[in-house]
Amino acid sequence: MANSNLSKMQGRHDLRFGFEYTRDDLNHFQPQGGSFQTARGSFKFLGQVTALNATGAPAANYGNSLAQFLLGLPDEVGKAVQNVDPIGIRWRTFSLYARDRWQVTSKFTVNYGLRWEFYPFATADHGGVKIFDPATGDVLIGGYGSVPRNDGVDVGHGLFLPRLGLAYRLNTKTVLRAGYGMSADNNNWRFFRNNYPNTTNSDVENTGSKVYPWGPAANLTGASFETLTPYPGLGTGIPTVVLPNIISGEIPLPNHTGSGGDTVPFDFRRGYFHSYNLSVQREFAGFVGEAAYVGTRGIRALTNENLNAGPAGGGLAGALLNAEFGESWTTINSATPLQNTYYDALQTRLTRRFGTGATVGFVYTWSKTIDSEDNEELNALLWPYPAYYSRNKALASFDRTSNIELYGVYQLPFGKTKRWATSGIASRLAGGWEFNWLMTRASGQPMTLTGGGSSLLAQGNTETLDQVGESSIVGGVGPITGQPACPATDMSCHYFDPRAFTGVPTGQARFGTTGRDIIRGPGFFNLDASLFRDFRLTERFKLQLRAEEFSLTNTPHFANPGTSWPSSTFGVITSTLNLGGQLAGSGGERWLWVAAKLIF
Repeated sequence: MANSNLSKMQGRHDLRFGFEYTRDDLNHFQPQGGSFQTARGSFKFLGQVTALNATGAPAANYGNSLAQFLLGLPDEVGKAVQNVDPIGIRWRTFSLYARDRWQVTSKFTVNYGLRWEFYPFATADHGGVKIFDPATGDVLIGGYGSVPRNDGVDVGHGLFLPRLGLAYRLNTKTVLRAGYGMSADNNNWRFFRNNYPNTTNSDVENTGSKVYPWGPAANLTGASFETLTPYPGLGTGIPTVVLPNIISGEIPLPNHTGSGGDTVPFDFRRGYFHSYNLSVQREFAGFVGEAAYVGTRGIRALTNENLNAGPAGGGLAGALLNAEFGESWTTINSATPLQNTYYDALQTRLTRRFGTGATVGFVYTWSKTIDSEDNEELNALLWPYPAYYSRNKALASFDRTSNIELYGVYQLPFGKTKRWATSGIASRLAGGWEFNWLMTRASGQPMTLTGGGSSLLAQGNTETLDQVGESSIVGGVGPITGQPACPATDMSCHYFDPRAFTGVPTGQARFGTTGRDIIRGPGFFNLDASLFRDFRLTERFKLQLRAEEFSLTNTPHFANPGTSWPSSTFGVITSTLNLGGQLAGSGGERWLWVAAKLIF
């Protein structure tokens, strides 16, 4: 990384200019598998091979799975293999800016500037990255053969991004502010690191014929089972994937069901965001209040688009690329600057400082967020087939209409300069303690109801449900683990009434009448508090004692209910939130931490 900045004060102007260059090197040493494959190899024993496969026979159980394991006959085998070690991805960023802070009058300040950012296409440690070319059905190897190192991807000449800020002081207690800024969608190119043939994920399920659909995928015990009747020629272990010769710079994507790839548009027009706000801040009766309108518009935000989606009833063969090339590919992901996003909010704040060293604050946000896909390339469009694009636009899955934050800091009234215990042993023990708290209350997050539709056959698209009754939130919580399933007629253990929805009838190749993010999940309430004090040991060292209470009220933080139909958990809350798995109280359970910290 290198940067240079220049500042100059001239009269009422504060001028700044700068340049920045960054280079990121990512060396990846671990293959990323799918939901099943691992770097060491994976085996699945479902019990189908050793179960009694006949009409009316009992379903496979744990005993069948164990017997199958002892025989070494898995239902599925797979492995994630990294063929290039390390996988080296390189990307760079160039930027320039100029800014002026102009003190127009003693009451009026203007900030304005212009920024330019340029994001060249990624390369690799040797040559370029590997991307799928939807025009030919081949994978391009940048820097090999006649393929340029940037794979022929045109990223343009960068984006010019203006900024403007205004601040006007009406009087000593009132300030008006307004701002506008345009910023680039700065998503980098890291998602190309695992492209074929950098990594390959082998996945073989049962190889039985139509006569024996419960056949094993492989044998794990050696040659003695290779002639196992009725599975002659059964392979041993996990099949090895044969790597192609990449010297030509273009290789075909393997024609296997499950094969896929990643790409970007070869005319890549990076997206950008408009952000703007208008606020008023006022001091009154010891309080400071602020109210603001805040908005953002995303233009061509990066979207994970499946180029191999198909129409309803088309099946795998009817997917766009499969129909063109006669292949059996599944998902061809394209990181495409495609969707527009919308955020509008009323943001308010009220704070008060007291002479005793206490502070209280209240923050309220009322907002709405609309998008077509969350989390850019980390998620995907539910309906990527072009004729269905309009179905994607809806509330974002992370949207929370109302968000309230109440916080405070209170210095206990003991010790020197305080009201009580101003001297002696009482001052030494009780003085200097500070109490903090933070309360959060927020609306629930939207969710999409999916499932059914076995006749949809729309490759790459998601089936939703038909709404057949009035949707109602009944607010129940499902039975605890180990208890019987929640009956569909028992509203005491359902969050919403499941009888209002049903799957599309078999034989109908259509989507359900419901759309994306149509029901809002349970709200969120949390209260954290802490008590701490610093003890001066020497001029350099001090000891801090802390007691922290997370989820003080022990209020559960419920996750969204089950959204897949048909299922015994459809509409049933069966878990609490897992915020990273390590945060104390993330599920709403009360935690008490006591700690001592030496500060120097």
